[in-house]
Amino acid sequence: MKKILIPFFLLFSVNLLFSTPKGVEFSIRFFDKKIYFPYSKITIKLEITNNSPDEFRFKLSESRVFNLDFDVRTLTNQKLPCSRQYITQINQNQPVFFRELSLHPGEQYSFFAHLNEYVTITEPGVYIVKALFYPELKTRTKTTPVESNLLNLHIRPSVGVREIQWQIDEETGEVLKQQPLPPDEVVRYTIEARQKSQWNKFFLYLDVESLLQKDPARRRRYLLSSEEERMRMLDEFKENLMRQRVEGDILLIPQEFEIIKTEYTPDEGRVQVMQKFAYPDYTEVKRYTYYLQKRDRVWFIYDYEVVNIGTE
Repeated sequence: MKKILIPFFLLFSVNLLFSTPKGVEFSIRFFDKKIYFPYSKITIKLEITNNSPDEFRFKLSESRVFNLDFDVRTLTNQKLPCSRQYITQINQNQPVFFRELSLHPGEQYSFFAHLNEYVTITEPGVYIVKALFYPELKTRTKTTPVESNLLNLHIRPSVGVREIQWQIDEETGEVLKQQPLPPDEVVRYTIEARQKSQWNKFFLYLDVESLLQKDPARRRRYLLSSEEERMRMLDEFKENLMRQRVEGDILLIPQEFEIIKTEYTPDEGRVQVMQKFAYPDYTEVKRYTYYLQKRDRVWFIYDYEVVNIGTE
Protein backbone atom coordinates (compact mmCIF):
# COMPACT_ATOMS: atom_id res chain seq x y z
CA MET A 1 0.00 0.00 0.00
CA LYS A 2 1.34 3.41 -0.96
CA LYS A 3 0.37 6.90 0.04
CA ILE A 4 0.47 10.20 -1.81
CA LEU A 5 3.06 12.63 -0.51
CA ILE A 6 3.62 14.39 -3.84
CA PRO A 7 3.29 18.20 -3.94
CA PHE A 8 0.29 19.44 -5.89
CA PHE A 9 2.42 21.16 -8.56
CA LEU A 10 4.12 17.82 -9.30
CA LEU A 11 0.79 16.01 -9.39
CA PHE A 12 -0.38 18.57 -11.91
CA SER A 13 2.61 17.82 -14.14
CA VAL A 14 2.01 14.08 -13.89
CA ASN A 15 -1.67 14.44 -14.74
CA LEU A 16 -0.87 16.51 -17.80
CA LEU A 17 1.22 13.63 -19.09
CA PHE A 18 -1.41 11.00 -18.34
CA SER A 19 -4.06 10.07 -20.87
CA THR A 20 -6.40 7.11 -20.94
CA PRO A 21 -5.56 4.74 -23.81
CA LYS A 22 -8.17 4.49 -26.52
CA GLY A 23 -10.15 1.30 -26.00
CA VAL A 24 -10.33 1.47 -22.20
CA GLU A 25 -14.02 1.34 -21.27
CA PHE A 26 -15.67 2.28 -18.00
CA SER A 27 -19.23 0.99 -17.51
CA ILE A 28 -21.77 0.95 -14.69
CA ARG A 29 -24.96 -0.93 -13.89
CA PHE A 30 -27.26 -1.46 -10.93
CA PHE A 31 -25.95 -4.41 -8.95
CA ASP A 32 -29.21 -5.36 -7.25
CA LYS A 33 -31.76 -3.39 -9.21
CA LYS A 34 -35.03 -3.12 -7.35
CA ILE A 35 -37.64 -0.56 -6.38
CA TYR A 36 -35.82 2.49 -5.00
CA PHE A 37 -37.20 5.11 -2.66
CA PRO A 38 -35.67 8.33 -1.30
CA TYR A 39 -32.78 7.32 0.99
CA SER A 40 -32.75 3.72 -0.30
CA LYS A 41 -29.31 2.16 -0.57
CA ILE A 42 -28.41 2.04 -4.28
CA THR A 43 -25.51 -0.25 -5.12
CA ILE A 44 -23.69 0.33 -8.40
CA LYS A 45 -21.33 -2.17 -10.02
CA LEU A 46 -18.49 -0.48 -11.89
CA GLU A 47 -16.32 -2.22 -14.48
CA ILE A 48 -13.08 -1.11 -16.14
CA THR A 49 -12.31 -3.08 -19.30
CA ASN A 50 -9.10 -2.81 -21.28
CA ASN A 51 -9.98 -3.33 -24.94
CA SER A 52 -6.84 -1.52 -26.07
CA PRO A 53 -3.72 -3.28 -27.40
CA ASP A 54 -1.63 -1.84 -24.54
CA GLU A 55 -1.38 -2.34 -20.80
CA PHE A 56 -3.53 0.08 -18.79
CA ARG A 57 -2.14 1.17 -15.43
CA PHE A 58 -4.04 3.12 -12.80
CA LYS A 59 -4.05 3.93 -9.09
CA LEU A 60 -6.81 2.57 -6.85
CA SER A 61 -7.39 4.48 -3.63
CA GLU A 62 -8.30 2.75 -0.40
CA SER A 63 -11.00 5.40 -0.09
CA ARG A 64 -12.87 5.28 -3.39
CA VAL A 65 -13.86 8.96 -3.26
CA PHE A 66 -10.42 9.82 -4.66
CA ASN A 67 -11.06 7.59 -7.68
CA LEU A 68 -14.75 7.99 -8.18
CA ASP A 69 -17.43 10.61 -8.53
CA PHE A 70 -21.05 10.53 -9.67
CA ASP A 71 -22.92 13.06 -11.76
CA VAL A 72 -26.65 12.63 -11.10
CA ARG A 73 -29.10 14.96 -12.82
CA THR A 74 -32.82 15.45 -13.11
CA LEU A 75 -34.56 15.35 -16.49
CA THR A 76 -34.29 19.16 -16.49
CA ASN A 77 -30.49 18.81 -16.20
CA GLN A 78 -30.31 19.98 -12.59
CA LYS A 79 -27.34 18.37 -10.83
CA LEU A 80 -27.97 16.78 -7.43
CA PRO A 81 -25.75 17.92 -4.53
CA CYS A 82 -22.91 15.86 -3.12
CA SER A 83 -23.63 13.97 0.08
CA ARG A 84 -22.26 15.23 3.37
CA GLN A 85 -20.25 12.01 3.71
CA TYR A 86 -18.56 12.58 0.34
CA ILE A 87 -17.74 16.22 1.10
CA THR A 88 -16.23 15.26 4.46
CA GLN A 89 -14.07 12.49 3.01
CA ILE A 90 -12.81 14.38 -0.03
CA ASN A 91 -11.80 17.40 2.07
CA GLN A 92 -9.96 15.53 4.81
CA ASN A 93 -6.40 16.71 5.22
CA GLN A 94 -4.63 13.35 5.36
CA PRO A 95 -2.50 11.07 3.17
CA VAL A 96 -4.33 9.16 0.43
CA PHE A 97 -3.36 5.49 0.43
CA PHE A 98 -3.51 3.67 -2.88
CA ARG A 99 -2.22 0.67 -4.79
CA GLU A 100 -1.18 0.49 -8.42
CA LEU A 101 -3.04 -1.91 -10.70
CA SER A 102 -2.56 -2.88 -14.31
CA LEU A 103 -4.92 -4.43 -16.82
CA HIS A 104 -3.53 -6.32 -19.78
CA PRO A 105 -5.45 -6.28 -23.08
CA GLY A 106 -8.77 -8.07 -22.61
CA GLU A 107 -8.71 -7.93 -18.80
CA GLN A 108 -11.38 -6.38 -16.61
CA TYR A 109 -11.55 -5.01 -13.07
CA SER A 110 -14.81 -4.45 -11.20
CA PHE A 111 -15.81 -2.95 -7.87
CA PHE A 112 -18.91 -1.64 -6.11
CA ALA A 113 -20.08 1.70 -4.77
CA HIS A 114 -23.14 2.98 -2.94
CA LEU A 115 -24.55 5.92 -4.86
CA ASN A 116 -26.00 7.44 -1.68
CA GLU A 117 -22.50 7.94 -0.29
CA TYR A 118 -21.73 10.33 -3.16
CA VAL A 119 -24.96 12.23 -3.81
CA THR A 120 -28.05 13.15 -1.82
CA ILE A 121 -31.35 11.92 -3.27
CA THR A 122 -34.31 13.16 -1.24
CA GLU A 123 -37.09 13.47 -3.81
CA PRO A 124 -38.89 10.94 -6.03
CA GLY A 125 -38.42 11.25 -9.76
CA VAL A 126 -36.36 10.06 -12.71
CA TYR A 127 -32.62 10.77 -12.68
CA ILE A 128 -29.74 10.27 -15.09
CA VAL A 129 -26.66 8.73 -13.47
CA LYS A 130 -23.11 8.95 -14.80
CA ALA A 131 -19.92 7.85 -13.05
CA LEU A 132 -16.51 9.48 -13.39
CA PHE A 133 -13.37 7.41 -12.76
CA TYR A 134 -10.02 9.10 -12.09
CA PRO A 135 -7.15 6.69 -12.96
CA GLU A 136 -4.55 9.03 -11.44
CA LEU A 137 -6.74 9.96 -8.44
CA LYS A 138 -8.78 13.08 -7.94
CA THR A 139 -6.75 16.04 -6.68
CA ARG A 140 -7.21 19.78 -6.38
CA THR A 141 -5.61 20.24 -9.76
CA LYS A 142 -7.56 19.53 -12.92
CA THR A 143 -7.55 15.81 -13.71
CA THR A 144 -9.30 14.11 -16.59
CA PRO A 145 -11.73 11.33 -15.64
CA VAL A 146 -12.98 8.40 -17.69
CA GLU A 147 -16.74 8.73 -18.13
CA SER A 148 -19.18 5.85 -17.93
CA ASN A 149 -22.40 5.05 -19.73
CA LEU A 150 -25.66 6.58 -18.48
CA LEU A 151 -28.23 4.89 -16.24
CA ASN A 152 -31.86 5.82 -15.71
CA LEU A 153 -32.69 5.84 -12.02
CA HIS A 154 -36.35 5.74 -10.93
CA ILE A 155 -37.08 6.84 -7.36
CA ARG A 156 -40.55 6.01 -6.06
CA PRO A 157 -42.51 8.49 -3.90
CA SER A 158 -42.57 6.62 -0.60
CA VAL A 159 -40.98 3.81 1.33
CA GLY A 160 -42.92 0.80 2.51
CA VAL A 161 -43.25 -0.05 6.17
CA ARG A 162 -41.73 -3.49 5.57
CA GLU A 163 -38.50 -2.05 4.17
CA ILE A 164 -38.12 0.21 7.20
CA GLN A 165 -38.65 -2.71 9.58
CA TRP A 166 -35.65 -4.61 8.19
CA GLN A 167 -33.39 -1.63 9.02
CA ILE A 168 -34.32 -1.27 12.70
CA ASP A 169 -32.38 -2.72 15.63
CA GLU A 170 -35.05 -4.59 17.57
CA GLU A 171 -33.21 -4.05 20.88
CA THR A 172 -32.50 -0.31 20.67
CA GLY A 173 -34.95 0.89 18.02
CA GLU A 174 -32.08 2.59 16.17
CA VAL A 175 -31.37 2.25 12.46
CA LEU A 176 -28.81 -0.47 11.72
CA LYS A 177 -25.83 0.64 9.63
CA GLN A 178 -23.30 -1.55 7.87
CA GLN A 179 -19.74 -0.96 9.05
CA PRO A 180 -16.40 -1.66 7.29
CA LEU A 181 -15.64 -4.68 9.47
CA PRO A 182 -13.02 -7.27 8.42
CA PRO A 183 -14.40 -10.54 6.97
CA ASP A 184 -13.99 -12.60 10.15
CA GLU A 185 -15.82 -9.98 12.22
CA VAL A 186 -18.68 -9.90 9.70
CA VAL A 187 -19.04 -13.67 10.06
CA ARG A 188 -18.82 -13.46 13.85
CA TYR A 189 -21.48 -10.70 13.90
CA THR A 190 -23.80 -12.80 11.71
CA ILE A 191 -23.44 -16.00 13.74
CA GLU A 192 -23.93 -14.19 17.05
CA ALA A 193 -27.02 -12.48 15.66
CA ARG A 194 -28.41 -15.91 14.75
CA GLN A 195 -27.62 -17.24 18.23
CA LYS A 196 -29.71 -14.41 19.68
CA SER A 197 -32.43 -14.68 16.99
CA GLN A 198 -31.80 -11.05 16.03
CA TRP A 199 -32.98 -11.36 12.45
CA ASN A 200 -32.39 -7.80 11.29
CA LYS A 201 -28.76 -8.03 12.42
CA PHE A 202 -28.49 -11.49 10.88
CA PHE A 203 -29.53 -10.08 7.49
CA LEU A 204 -27.35 -6.95 7.76
CA TYR A 205 -24.26 -8.47 6.08
CA LEU A 206 -26.04 -11.28 4.26
CA ASP A 207 -26.39 -11.03 0.48
CA VAL A 208 -29.93 -12.39 0.44
CA GLU A 209 -30.23 -11.91 -3.31
CA SER A 210 -27.25 -14.21 -3.99
CA LEU A 211 -28.52 -16.85 -1.56
CA LEU A 212 -31.93 -16.78 -3.21
CA GLN A 213 -30.30 -17.44 -6.59
CA LYS A 214 -28.34 -20.49 -5.39
CA ASP A 215 -31.34 -22.58 -6.38
CA PRO A 216 -31.47 -22.75 -10.23
CA ALA A 217 -35.27 -22.67 -10.38
CA ARG A 218 -35.50 -19.65 -8.08
CA ARG A 219 -32.73 -17.95 -10.05
CA ARG A 220 -34.57 -18.35 -13.39
CA ARG A 221 -37.78 -17.05 -11.89
CA TYR A 222 -36.01 -14.13 -10.22
CA LEU A 223 -34.17 -13.02 -13.36
CA LEU A 224 -37.39 -13.09 -15.39
CA SER A 225 -39.35 -11.09 -12.79
CA SER A 226 -40.18 -7.40 -12.71
CA GLU A 227 -38.74 -5.08 -10.04
CA GLU A 228 -41.90 -5.38 -7.94
CA GLU A 229 -41.87 -9.18 -8.19
CA ARG A 230 -38.19 -9.31 -7.21
CA MET A 231 -38.86 -7.23 -4.11
CA ARG A 232 -41.69 -9.54 -3.16
CA MET A 233 -39.51 -12.62 -3.77
CA LEU A 234 -36.74 -11.22 -1.55
CA ASP A 235 -39.21 -10.50 1.25
CA GLU A 236 -40.70 -13.98 0.92
CA PHE A 237 -37.23 -15.53 0.95
CA LYS A 238 -36.37 -13.67 4.16
CA GLU A 239 -39.62 -14.86 5.72
CA ASN A 240 -38.84 -18.44 4.67
CA LEU A 241 -35.36 -18.13 6.17
CA MET A 242 -36.86 -16.97 9.44
CA ARG A 243 -39.24 -19.94 9.38
CA GLN A 244 -36.32 -22.25 8.45
CA ARG A 245 -37.99 -23.45 5.27
CA VAL A 246 -34.94 -22.81 3.05
CA GLU A 247 -31.12 -22.82 3.43
CA GLY A 248 -31.30 -24.84 6.64
CA ASP A 249 -27.55 -25.08 7.33
CA ILE A 250 -26.94 -21.35 7.63
CA LEU A 251 -29.84 -21.12 10.10
CA LEU A 252 -28.63 -23.75 12.57
CA ILE A 253 -27.78 -22.24 15.96
CA PRO A 254 -24.39 -23.37 17.28
CA GLN A 255 -23.78 -23.87 20.97
CA GLU A 256 -20.27 -22.58 20.35
CA PHE A 257 -18.09 -21.66 17.40
CA GLU A 258 -14.48 -20.84 16.59
CA ILE A 259 -13.11 -18.98 13.59
CA ILE A 260 -10.15 -21.08 12.47
CA LYS A 261 -9.03 -19.48 9.21
CA THR A 262 -9.50 -16.19 7.35
CA GLU A 263 -8.23 -15.46 3.86
CA TYR A 264 -9.02 -12.47 1.68
CA THR A 265 -7.90 -10.36 -1.24
CA PRO A 266 -8.97 -6.73 -1.68
CA ASP A 267 -12.38 -7.84 -2.99
CA GLU A 268 -12.98 -11.52 -2.08
CA GLY A 269 -12.84 -13.25 1.28
CA ARG A 270 -13.18 -16.72 2.79
CA VAL A 271 -13.70 -17.49 6.47
CA GLN A 272 -13.72 -21.00 7.96
CA VAL A 273 -15.57 -21.59 11.21
CA MET A 274 -15.80 -24.72 13.34
CA GLN A 275 -19.28 -24.90 14.85
CA LYS A 276 -20.68 -27.27 17.47
CA PHE A 277 -24.36 -28.12 17.77
CA ALA A 278 -25.63 -29.68 20.98
CA TYR A 279 -28.21 -32.48 20.97
CA PRO A 280 -29.49 -34.53 23.95
CA ASP A 281 -27.04 -37.43 23.48
CA TYR A 282 -24.21 -35.98 21.41
CA THR A 283 -22.61 -32.86 19.94
CA GLU A 284 -22.34 -32.51 16.18
CA VAL A 285 -19.32 -30.72 14.70
CA LYS A 286 -19.45 -28.96 11.33
CA ARG A 287 -16.95 -26.84 9.42
CA TYR A 288 -18.53 -23.86 7.70
CA THR A 289 -16.81 -21.93 4.94
CA TYR A 290 -18.30 -18.50 4.30
CA TYR A 291 -17.56 -16.65 1.06
CA LEU A 292 -17.60 -12.86 1.15
CA GLN A 293 -17.43 -10.05 -1.35
CA LYS A 294 -16.36 -6.48 -0.61
CA ARG A 295 -18.51 -3.66 -1.93
CA ASP A 296 -17.27 -0.16 -1.25
CA ARG A 297 -15.47 -1.08 2.00
CA VAL A 298 -18.24 -3.37 3.35
CA TRP A 299 -17.98 -7.18 3.29
CA PHE A 300 -21.08 -9.28 2.52
CA ILE A 301 -21.62 -13.05 2.82
CA TYR A 302 -22.85 -14.27 -0.56
CA ASP A 303 -22.33 -18.05 -0.27
CA TYR A 304 -21.32 -20.80 2.14
CA GLU A 305 -20.37 -24.49 2.31
CA VAL A 306 -20.76 -27.00 5.13
CA VAL A 307 -18.69 -30.12 5.86
CA ASN A 308 -19.74 -32.60 8.56
CA ILE A 309 -16.71 -33.34 10.74
CA GLY A 310 -18.29 -35.84 13.15
CA THR A 311 -19.70 -36.06 16.65
CA GLU A 312 -18.42 -35.76 20.20
